[in-house]
Amino acid sequence: MLVWVIAYHLAGEFNARIANALAIEITMLYDDLSPVSLDQLLIASNWQQQYKLIIQWGKLIGTKLDIRTPENLIRGCELPVWLVCQQRGGKFYFAFDADSSVIKGLAALLLVQVNDRSRDELRNLDLAGTLKSLGLEKHLTPSRNNGLNGIIARIEELLAS
Repeated sequence: MLVWVIAYHLAGEFNARIANALAIEITMLYDDLSPVSLDQLLIASNWQQQYKLIIQWGKLIGTKLDIRTPENLIRGCELPVWLVCQQRGGKFYFAFDADSSVIKGLAALLLVQVNDRSRDELRNLDLAGTLKSLGLEKHLTPSRNNGLNGIIARIEELLAS
């Protein structure tokens, strides 16, 4: 009887791990970032309009409690932010979470450039250069710039692994 209880318990833990992995998989498909456009940000006439767009885009990234684990936490950000990556069919897919809609909006700008792309497509991508060309760093606080750079570094680290 004890062996059966232990086996049942272990199977339950195994099933919980599978369920958690599936939940992350489903959650990653949740965020529709199709409204996010670098061109739209470029044609905004001033910083206030750009900031408004960034906040709107941040609302597109839903809360993902499943990815809020220590291994997904990005170090170096003032506020906690989490990022996971999966590769399916030779393409990369990222899921992001944070409590700040501004950070989520900035992350959305990054994710639209990397999601659903192959390693070859991402090889020559310069995320930092693209963001620099938008001129965002002069309007963001130092802590937000550091956080954004931390997110870029983590994306590059996940792509290299």
